[in-house]
Amino acid sequence: MALGELVYEETGKLTGVRVLSSDVSGTKLELDLQTAGQIRGVAHSCLWTYTQLRRSDGSIYGEGRGVMTTGEGDVIHLIGHGSAATPPPGGTTSFRVMIHPHSTVAKYADLNTIGLVGNYDVDAEGNTDFKCFEWT
Repeated sequence: MALGELVYEETGKLTGVRVLSSDVSGTKLELDLQTAGQIRGVAHSCLWTYTQLRRSDGSIYGEGRGVMTTGEGDVIHLIGHGSAATPPPGGTTSFRVMIHPHSTVAKYADLNTIGLVGNYDVDAEGNTDFKCFEWT
């Protein structure tokens, strides 16, 4: 098991946050995100909605769904999940993530059967940076 090529990367901005619950098990948030970047050298934009559970032990678990549209008009659907530690005040949250893509476009059909892993960082101002590699 090893990391393969960089499949896609993107940067973006959180556009909305909503509190779903808050109790002794932690605080669950819903976050909306808009990103842009490249997948295999092709420009894309992406919309994401994900939930984030901030647990009382300081760990964070997130899961979400996204839809990517390439500059060529192709659509790739994304499901992801990841874990992180709560950052210090003003710090960056650094998730380790797993992404499961799916597309009906022949050019991206191989993505339907592989996993992608990556680093997803969110700074205190809501700016995001994501790099995703093929898991071979």
